[in-house]
Amino acid sequence: MPNRFLLGLAALCLAGTAACASAAETRSAPQPAEDSKADQAQLTQSAIADCMKQEGFKYVAWTPDPKTGDEQDKAASGDYEAMRAIARKRGFGIFTTIADPSLKEVVWSESDSPNFTIKNELSPAQLAAYDKALESCRAQAVKKVTGRVVRSAEDLAEQRNQMIDQTLDRELNGDPELIELAAAMGDCLKGKGYRIDSVRPADIGRQVPNTFEEQLKRIALNDDIPEEGIGEGRYIVPRLAPATARQWADKEIKAALDDVECGKDFYAAYEPRNREISDRVTRMFGGVTP
Repeated sequence: MPNRFLLGLAALCLAGTAACASAAETRSAPQPAEDSKADQAQLTQSAIADCMKQEGFKYVAWTPDPKTGDEQDKAASGDYEAMRAIARKRGFGIFTTIADPSLKEVVWSESDSPNFTIKNELSPAQLAAYDKALESCRAQAVKKVTGRVVRSAEDLAEQRNQMIDQTLDRELNGDPELIELAAAMGDCLKGKGYRIDSVRPADIGRQVPNTFEEQLKRIALNDDIPEEGIGEGRYIVPRLAPATARQWADKEIKAALDDVECGKDFYAAYEPRNREISDRVTRMFGGVTP
């Protein structure tokens, strides 16, 4: 389970990269040294810039500086007070961000990149050629830096998240201390009336948020908005009357506070290791590449 306080960052970062390796390629791929994730990203970005220049396009090697803030960084490391403060303010970020869009946490956006301006100056035909070249150059850059075969941004997101899940399962789901803490958290949440389907360490932190995500999806699927072209299992965030959104947001905030309270000991032990695994796997896929 990627850290929910960094999930937005992961989704944004993966929007611009792609990599997928076969089992043989994974075994033979050069493993990045324990440098910072930023160093790995810079290598990938430099390779993209060189490739784009050869293709006749301007591209500025750039890595974002995520604006997460001290409170969010502390929460991502399992700090109880920081997690509680975020839960009180924005719950899980599901219905609360519909009720109050200002609560959406944007760690960086496409317009922050110098390449955004470059692309905006292109004609439709030039932009199509630029995007095609960029996709190819990203593939070459990730292959050069990591040894992994790249197909699409979506493929990288799937492969990266799958590897994170596999690593969490291998390294954390069998840890005796985490198993005990997750079980205690599950018992606490069940005692407060929440549905808990799994108490595995990698699952327990998503149990309560999932109930709100499922509810939002049910509402969305009952809307009249057509879903063609958005992908299986995806949905368009529904429009809710302000009073309805606020009602659900209040329930979500209470649930998030209960989740943090019940998981106080678990999160303190789990989240630092969860974050380290997420960063480690991201480096294996070329770092952050917008």
